[in-house]
Amino acid sequence: MRLAQRLSRSIAVAVVIGAAGTVAIGLSTKTFAGSDEIIASAKNADLWPAPGRDLSLTRHSPLNDINGGNVSRLNMVWSQSTGALRGHEGQPIVVDLDGKPMMYFVSAWPNIVQALDLSDADNPKQVWNYVKKSDRDDSAVPRACCDVVNRGLNYTDGKIIFHTLDGFIVALDAKSGKEIWSVKHAYPEHGETITGPTLIAGDLVVAGFGGDEFAARGRLSAYRIKDGSKVWECQSNGTDKQICMTPNTNKKHPEFGAYGHDISLHSYPGDEWKRGGGSPWAWGSYDPELKLIFWSTGNPGNWSPTTRCDSDTQEKCNDGHQDNKFSMTIFARKVDTGEVVWAYQMTPFDQWDYDGVNENVLVTMPVDGKDRKVLVHFDRNGFAYVIDRTDGTLLRANKFVTVNWAEKVDLKTGRPIKIKEHSPFDIHHNTQACPSAMGGKDQQPVAVDPSDPTKFYVPTNNWCMEDEPQARTHTQQGTVYVFANVYMYPEKPGISGKFKKFDVLTGKSDWEIPDPYPNWGGALVTDGGLVFYGSLGGDFRAVDRNSGKIVWHRRLGSGIIGNPIAWKSGGHEYISVFCGIGGWIGLPAVAGAGSSPNYAYGLDADDKYGAIGATAMAKATGLFNIPSGGMLYTFRVM
Repeated sequence: MRLAQRLSRSIAVAVVIGAAGTVAIGLSTKTFAGSDEIIASAKNADLWPAPGRDLSLTRHSPLNDINGGNVSRLNMVWSQSTGALRGHEGQPIVVDLDGKPMMYFVSAWPNIVQALDLSDADNPKQVWNYVKKSDRDDSAVPRACCDVVNRGLNYTDGKIIFHTLDGFIVALDAKSGKEIWSVKHAYPEHGETITGPTLIAGDLVVAGFGGDEFAARGRLSAYRIKDGSKVWECQSNGTDKQICMTPNTNKKHPEFGAYGHDISLHSYPGDEWKRGGGSPWAWGSYDPELKLIFWSTGNPGNWSPTTRCDSDTQEKCNDGHQDNKFSMTIFARKVDTGEVVWAYQMTPFDQWDYDGVNENVLVTMPVDGKDRKVLVHFDRNGFAYVIDRTDGTLLRANKFVTVNWAEKVDLKTGRPIKIKEHSPFDIHHNTQACPSAMGGKDQQPVAVDPSDPTKFYVPTNNWCMEDEPQARTHTQQGTVYVFANVYMYPEKPGISGKFKKFDVLTGKSDWEIPDPYPNWGGALVTDGGLVFYGSLGGDFRAVDRNSGKIVWHRRLGSGIIGNPIAWKSGGHEYISVFCGIGGWIGLPAVAGAGSSPNYAYGLDADDKYGAIGATAMAKATGLFNIPSGGMLYTFRVM
């Protein structure tokens, strides 16, 4: 309530609390907007109707008004404060609301939603704003392991659907901003917080949450867009029934884990599965033809591997019986029931915190002489996976950054061939590994032009770590549950990130752009022959997608961890991007605001283990010198 009182002084909000209906099973039979509306809107090149523009998460815009011939005249035309000064990882959406172009976006905590009328696109007008004022839980802030970010909202059926850090899924009337319904989805007292985004699939909104570093147990839930009633809920670990496995799960690849043996339950020692992580805390994608949702899961709880194995050697813990299923897993689930069609675990018995939550991009490409519907996933573990999304067949797994923890991924078994000397295991034994726990790529999304489906534009992180597991001291949910000292450092001095064009079939880069700062923002590719992305140093860039040459750049007011979008109104193409340093990598630079300049997140900035290794990286790359921000910048050719 204290939060609501503070916000009510500055933001006028109309609130109508709606009650969620009873639990139902299956999709409604009536014609409904839902994902069909997003699919139709994505055919309009002027719009950006969903977080990834389309439900395949390509982040490709067909617009070409801004191109190599005129990008030098690209200038900022307006900016808008989000109302928050923490990390901004998401992106706006641009939709048609009864013939009127509208932009909607949501800030970092406390999750302020704004609606902008774009009828005069050079001078947008805010028509309403909203912040949830009832039943807020400030304890979500310290329980959000890696900053209080929000990765975006959705529009369908006249509703803006978004989430709050403290666990609510909320539907607002897109015209008025009034609350239509609100459901409690995640519970901070159990370590659960939502950074999102949610996914619109069929007539459902599907949501996960984060919290693996706070002993949460992951699950994915689906709610009816119409009224917020729960339709299905499936766990990431536990019994076959709780996970929503069936006798047909992994039918093509039973080696990935078959129904009938409660394989997940027995892949943790004792009752550790109850704190077994596997939270699906980032991006989901949807194939409407297959009617499958694709969503990946995070790390298996605490970072001290021996507490997650009933054996005492590296070899025994990696023989397959203690894989901690289904953490680090790409799930393909039926949209109407949540049933698992297939599930592939990328990093069994994780020893590095290589969360598997990164986006699953859906394209069709020729593989070994045959056109295949594939899913492409650039994982934190440093491998880029190409998987047949119809049945889970693993087609490629190429390294896209320096990887020394594994020799390769065996395409027959799907298992990585781990290298013992780079695999943290024993308590109080320090082990070096590349990439670091933040991964070769974290949540920052890639972009791909579906007409050139093997070439991906990838923001990468290029640093390594030393990881020293610690003894476990408690098993309390909602309390920090890590038990490891992690020190992160650049792989090469002066180069902490690269932006590259990468071929997922050959495993080769066409070009790459080195950067002294890590990359934590997403990519946008357009038919104007350009790729856009931003750096943590605040440099927003346009790159010739063929040559890799930076053809335009502008310095913005803070570090960029947001994802650029392209849209068009009034005859002009626009590029918009959030600016505001944060996320796990930028957390030390923003979470200590108002305290001593020598301290961050309550820790000494010289403590190399602070913020689970982020403090050392922030110091090494100068992130403490980047000011906080919370702005949306918009550009067009002048």
